Amino acid sequence: MQLNENICQCREAKGYSQEYMGEKLSMSQSTYSRREKYGIIDDTLLGKIASILSTTPDAIHYYHLPTMPTVAQQTGAMFQQKDEVIALLKEQMNHMREENSRLHARLADYLLGGGK
Repeated sequence: MQLNENICQCREAKGYSQEYMGEKLSMSQSTYSRREKYGIIDDTLLGKIASILSTTPDAIHYYHLPTMPTVAQQTGAMFQQKDEVIALLKEQMNHMREENSRLHARLADYLLGGGK
């Protein structure tokens, strides 16, 4: 995405209007709108916009990129997956025990019945 699109998304995520941003930047809404729409934003203006949006210029530049999960989030997800795999394996073991018992019963019936 372009910088101006990222600014627009950041602004909208905060619930700020172009009029509000213009007021904070000491410019009219229409001037702010043109700058946002056409990307007429130098580093100084970007710094001011970032400050109003309570973020950093870098965060605005990379706003569209997905955030990387933290180590704690990754670890939590791995433990969740581990628990799910363990539950699945337990379920499969119980099924195999039941099947084993059923087969033993059939074999016993077969042997007691003389192999009929």
